[in-house]
Amino acid sequence: MPDSVLLATPFEQAAGAVQEWLDGPGAAIVARVKHPDRSRHFASWQMDLPHPVVGSQRVTLSLLRDFPASPPQIHLDARLCLTWPHVEESGRFCHGVEPEAGDYINPVQIVQSVLERLQDFWANTEKIAWISAEFQEESLSYWLRFCRLFQKYHGRLSPIETRVHYLSIQGVTEGQVASYFKESKQRPRCQMLVATLGKEEPNSLAHRHHWASGNLVRGDALFVPLSESAPWGPTDWPQTFETLCDLVASVSGDPQTVPSWIEGKAKEGKRRSSLLVILVQKNVCYGYQITVPVVPRLTAPQVIPISLDRVDPDWALARDQQLTSLHNRRQQRVLVLGCGSLGAPLAELLARAGIGELHLVDMELLEASNCSRHVLGADAIGQGKADALAKRLRLSVPGLSVTGLPATAAAYVSGKCKPGDYDLILDCTGEAAVRSMLARYRVVALGGCPVVHAWMEPFCSAAHVVLVGQDHEWPVYDPTDKVNVGQWMSNTRIKLPACGSGFHPYGAADAWQSAGFAAQRVLAVLDNQATPSTIWSWIRSKGFFDSLGVQVKVSPLVPSSTNPLDSIQVSRNFEDVLGEK
Repeated sequence: MPDSVLLATPFEQAAGAVQEWLDGPGAAIVARVKHPDRSRHFASWQMDLPHPVVGSQRVTLSLLRDFPASPPQIHLDARLCLTWPHVEESGRFCHGVEPEAGDYINPVQIVQSVLERLQDFWANTEKIAWISAEFQEESLSYWLRFCRLFQKYHGRLSPIETRVHYLSIQGVTEGQVASYFKESKQRPRCQMLVATLGKEEPNSLAHRHHWASGNLVRGDALFVPLSESAPWGPTDWPQTFETLCDLVASVSGDPQTVPSWIEGKAKEGKRRSSLLVILVQKNVCYGYQITVPVVPRLTAPQVIPISLDRVDPDWALARDQQLTSLHNRRQQRVLVLGCGSLGAPLAELLARAGIGELHLVDMELLEASNCSRHVLGADAIGQGKADALAKRLRLSVPGLSVTGLPATAAAYVSGKCKPGDYDLILDCTGEAAVRSMLARYRVVALGGCPVVHAWMEPFCSAAHVVLVGQDHEWPVYDPTDKVNVGQWMSNTRIKLPACGSGFHPYGAADAWQSAGFAAQRVLAVLDNQATPSTIWSWIRSKGFFDSLGVQVKVSPLVPSSTNPLDSIQVSRNFEDVLGEK
């Protein structure tokens, strides 16, 4: 038998072409490293580049084992980190060249691109203005490196995790801190630090989101807004208590702002170890943890720069974008009737879109068979759907006010609702009795506020969202047959051996697709209360209906495509479909 031939892999072929080039024509400018780290690199080369400011520098070019899926790496002296931009703690140069499909055919091309990027970078590092502008442009990234290096060089421990609930401020403003320490025989270290502004209490916030673990130490924060035009880079960042005080004084106009604040907290008898100064520029928070000496004024307080993750709704839900819309949504209160396979994901989508308050009504308990298409899982079996969903959303979505109400829709609306309580009623029960009840209680209990009915046809073959505005009423005889696109000739409900128990077969992908369709329309209504009464429908193809194996007569609205994955979305005028005001 012929000997087996080992073929070079695509990675090996690409690296071989580059090696041939650099060891040949490229040998005039680079020299092969004799003993590279073979576990990570195919090969490495070095070159010495002169620089008028920092002197001659040795630069290393390396090909990783998965080159060209990963681009070539350039490493400089690690001490250039925070002296030059785009240099990481390891010395790796972030050149920004991304792999392309053609790199397998011409792998030399991406190496040339990286070397050209290095050449441009090298020339720019002679310009102080360019260096400052680059640091300012990506200040948060460099701040994270600054924090890590500062703590490493000074041997100081920062909190392992940090959170800050930020609100826009105009001047120096006090906040609160909650720190959590786990008991240890070794040097204690803060596991979690939470800082807040305004009415938000940090310990309550930490418990709400399950961040609190360990012994609580309360403290205080001082939020200091910096001008957007203020220089903010490694050479501007305070490294001592004195320079931090000077920076805060440049904002407040008072050199004693920080010392007086610390002294005031000491007089109040508060723990001095939980003091935090938070500098804010362009809504990005930069923290300094202050440690006051045991004997006051014996030595200067120590500072530790720390990174802070914002967790307030403006950032967590919108990344500070389109805040006018978000703030409007956070003032909205929505009643959701039905927390099943449609209502539960719809409620979650509304919460994550920024709706400020949700009341969830459902009498049913979660069963094991619900897990296949419900946002709740096996850990919630036996719990009330409304309560369990409310707990999930409260834990997951910052700033959300949510209440689970174990009740029937009829009992809650007739017994608890008053005009003005809600901005919108969302009915996801899919029940004719609920739609008819809402039509009768529309004025007396709901004050004529918009009502949205959302339901799915059997097999999730279509989903419908019906907005009933102030100028219209849903007919009490419940004409869903005028809205639906399928006339089902047989009973599609699968019966279970229990009184009145059964279900329609479909999966989470079907239900959640319907929920996404419905959520977009509900949000559009909440964003524009003048939206006229409308019927929106998501309709699957004729091919899908044919694949079901049941007798069904379809509406002309059903698209004729034979592909069961095709679908359309249509909008219909309320009066045109139902023929009523």
